Amino acid sequence: MAATPKPTELCMFTPPISTPAFITRTAQYAADPTAYIKSKLGESTFSERENLLSLPAPENVDMDRYGTGIHRQAFEAHIAQKVLGKQHGLFFVTGVQAQLAALKIHCDRAGKNRAAWHVSSHLESAEERSFEALYGLERTLLGEDPEALPTVDEIKTVLDLPEAERPAVVLVELPNRVLGCKAYTFAELEQLSAACKAANVAFHMDGARLWEIEPFYQRTAGKRFADLASLFDTVYVSFYKGLQGVTDAMLVSNDKGVIDEAKVWQRRAGGNAFTLGYETIDCERGFNENIGTFARKGEKMVEIVQAVTVATERYRTADGGAVVGFSPEEPTCCQVHTVFSGYTAAELERARDAVQARTGVRVFGGLRPKVSVDEVMRGERARGVKSEGMGGSDVKGGSDAKGGMGKEAGDAVKAGSDAQTGGEGSDAREVERHFMEWMMMSVTVELETKVFVDGYVAVCEGLTAMRTADAGKEL
Repeated sequence: MAATPKPTELCMFTPPISTPAFITRTAQYAADPTAYIKSKLGESTFSERENLLSLPAPENVDMDRYGTGIHRQAFEAHIAQKVLGKQHGLFFVTGVQAQLAALKIHCDRAGKNRAAWHVSSHLESAEERSFEALYGLERTLLGEDPEALPTVDEIKTVLDLPEAERPAVVLVELPNRVLGCKAYTFAELEQLSAACKAANVAFHMDGARLWEIEPFYQRTAGKRFADLASLFDTVYVSFYKGLQGVTDAMLVSNDKGVIDEAKVWQRRAGGNAFTLGYETIDCERGFNENIGTFARKGEKMVEIVQAVTVATERYRTADGGAVVGFSPEEPTCCQVHTVFSGYTAAELERARDAVQARTGVRVFGGLRPKVSVDEVMRGERARGVKSEGMGGSDVKGGSDAKGGMGKEAGDAVKAGSDAQTGGEGSDAREVERHFMEWMMMSVTVELETKVFVDGYVAVCEGLTAMRTADAGKEL
């Protein structure tokens, strides 16, 4: 029997690659980094991007020992100095370790244990409150709206608190993943940086998707990676998302003392492994293969979102809303949320599967119920759960009496921040609003926009036909 051909997947969050192929490419890169990257990029593209690339000689690709090694230290220096404009960098096995180390150091230096971030932060929803349980930190929630970036004025309000109540460090996620990769303007970041300095508060960047958002700042303000990093005291970046490395992260700073202290916290957290040689090699490979690709991917995402929005505009829910929507409506980068309204997850999956069977195109994968953080918090307040307001107000958002946002609210944010882990047939199927999070990949950026438009339209037509058929059966 002939094997069933693999479908053309449109909206993915991780690239399609087998485990053997993943490991093989790492070995091929390690054997001769420059030759490997030239073969992947082509001579012309290689020449255009060469100033960004980290390309060790084959003899220098070694396996570090507890962080000491020619290759790892050269990679740390390249990312910190040549790309981000900082003097020092430290490679971490996870971003959780890197970011918490930075926050802890800033707090210890200020002699207080309070940090500040928005309720959508990864620290709030996906780390089991490690900031509190392991590092003894407290937090202030920034902003009045769980579904929007905290404004400059809202953050300044926290910075203007009496010194004893003021946080030691403010964390800003650039861009904010849970909010659909919304981002501050460069001018707003400049204002925030200046306000933090004036208040003697450290400014830290959660730059998990900094690589993806940099073209936005190039386009809107003519700014590059180093310009963005210069506004922050410490910056964390990731290597396994858009860069498609095996895992891992890096913390950078101009302050050598910060990095020296981070090494201590890395060891305390169990992150100073005997060797991270394989991880370093593969993250450098991923960086070299993918850096410089995000402007085109972002432009393609904007083009697709605009085209799909127009093509599906005529498909409406029972209350007149759009069946297909995007958050944000105009993407800032190559990552976005697609929101389906008016149909259950079961109906959406049936329509998708029918389109795939007929055309060989799989429009989307796993879905999550679209429930806002604010909706969950309103439900908590209705049940009498005490909540404090974000930024000191009790109007919206908030935390429970112990400083936490409550399990259900945290789970709602987690549903957004961990969307790529959502399996098929998620619960709450009766909910008629769902979303998926996806990125433009190197494979999908080559597809014609029409393929996306036709796929989305076919799903909408299938949904309409199902509802019409169901209505006929009821008669």
